[in-house]
Parts: sequence; structure tokens; C-alpha cells
Amino acid sequence: MNKNLKSPKEIVAKALDISVDQLNEDSAYGKTPNWDSLNHVSIINELEANYGIQISDSEIENYLTMKAIIQLYEKVNK
Repeated sequence: MNKNLKSPKEIVAKALDISVDQLNEDSAYGKTPNWDSLNHVSIINELEANYGIQISDSEIENYLTMKAIIQLYEKVNK
């Protein structure tokens, strides 16, 4: 387990310029303040940079919810 990885909530909150407290597992694109297409690209870029991964264009739509992003974090953080 890598203790240096930022939490999914930290990454998403920063990209959306909102408080971590405003996010939960049900937070999602289009339902959460500021989570629009432009900020979604920022989230993807931050995930790639922080987790040292590449998310292909075809995979971007797989990460439209906090639940999916948390699952990605758990996979990367094994």
C-alpha cells in the first residue's frame, strides 16, 4: 500500500474547487457542483499524475462517479 497517494476525494475536490466534505460515494459527473466536462478532464489528468497511470480516451467515461474513482484508487493502491 502506497501511503503517498492522494485520496480520491482530495483529487476530485481540488479539481472541482470544492470541499472534500461535499463529496461522497454517490457524487458524480453532472450531479456534483462544478463536475462538468472540463473539470472531468482535470480529474482524469490528476488521477493519471498522482497514481502514475494512463487512462485511455475510451476509459474516461468509466470514471464518472466517486465510487468508480475510489475503486480505481483501491486497485492502484494494492
